[in-house]
Amino acid sequence: MMIRQGATEAWAQAVADMTDARNTQGFSGAAQPSTPDTTPTGFRRWCEEAFEPALRG
Repeated sequence: MMIRQGATEAWAQAVADMTDARNTQGFSGAAQPSTPDTTPTGFRRWCEEAFEPALRG
């Protein structure tokens, strides 16, 4: 269908591969989505670890 719509064969194959990987590996279907209560690192801590060293140089 994508090729009929003007996509290259390589592009259509890449989309097909991504779709297959998502379906077989469950890439976008996590058992439980992350929430602020279930994430291993809170936003504040992440900011401190990621940005503070960069800001301090």
